[in-house]
Amino acid sequence: MDSNILLPVLIFAGFLALMVIIIWASVRAAKKRTRELTEAAQQIGFRFLEKPWSVPSLSSQHKISLLQRTRGTCTNAMTGASGPLQVSLFDYTYSQGKSSVTQTVAAFSEDLPLPPFALRPENVLDRIGDAILHNDIDFDSHPDFSKRYLLRSPDEANTRKLFTPGLLTYLEQLQTMWYIEGTGPTLIIYRGGRPVNPSDLPAFLDETSRIARTFFASEGLRKPGA
Repeated sequence: MDSNILLPVLIFAGFLALMVIIIWASVRAAKKRTRELTEAAQQIGFRFLEKPWSVPSLSSQHKISLLQRTRGTCTNAMTGASGPLQVSLFDYTYSQGKSSVTQTVAAFSEDLPLPPFALRPENVLDRIGDAILHNDIDFDSHPDFSKRYLLRSPDEANTRKLFTPGLLTYLEQLQTMWYIEGTGPTLIIYRGGRPVNPSDLPAFLDETSRIARTFFASEGLRKPGA
């Protein structure tokens, strides 16, 4: 075969072989993660869901949540309870450009109406955008919180009531910067783009449960019928 033809053929064959290896390794890693998470679910007393599972239902009125802005897929879901709160843990993957992003999400449910809000670590681009759009909810009483976090909501009045001085101080003191979003009875907590190792699942549940209980215990949360 002519060398001018052989070289492109070899390059294509090598590329195809590499893609097959990458896909095989990815599938194998996914199966291993599912197996380990199944065992981790048993350790924390949760029920691992084998069948396809839909993410928690959030109000369609306020499209500020990760689960509403992106068309993602949910895998490795498990359900259980942490004290009075119902909890769902799952891996959530969505497309971002030509790549995909996966994070482990903790979704908590309580019969209390959270205002719609999205809280996440603030970056330089956020500060530039806020200087123009003024869509970041800041608190003069807690400048450290306002510097570290970007808080947005279509219901600023009730969001400000939810974020009491006590809640703001609590969030300021957290060592880990979390993504926290809520609306209605659902609060979701995750670390952006970071799937949790199966061995770290108990610690992840403990940390997120403490945060969720603090939010639902806020004195500024409107109680049903109030």
